[in-house]
Amino acid sequence: MTQATTNQSERVRQLRDILVDVLEIEPDELTETSDFVNDHGADSLLAIDIISSIERDMGVCIPSEALPEMTDLSAVLGLVNRYAPEAGTDA
Repeated sequence: MTQATTNQSERVRQLRDILVDVLEIEPDELTETSDFVNDHGADSLLAIDIISSIERDMGVCIPSEALPEMTDLSAVLGLVNRYAPEAGTDA
C-alpha cells in the first residue's frame, strides 16, 4: 500500500468518525453517498459543526462557501482533498 493510499484511508476514517459524531448516527448508517439532509436530517448548523470539526481534528480549513457542496461523505472527502494543506493553494 502506498503512502498516498494510506493517507487517503486514514482521511476517510477520520471523516467517518467526525460525521458519525456530528450527525449523531451509527457508523453503519453512513455510506459514501447517503445524503446528509435527506437521510440523516442534517441542517446548515450541523454543516458548520462538520466544518469546524474537520478544521480542529484534521487541520483542513474548508470555506463556508463550500457548504452547499457538502451533501455526502464522498463530497466532503473531495473538499478535504481539495483544501488539505498538502494540496496547495495555487489555483
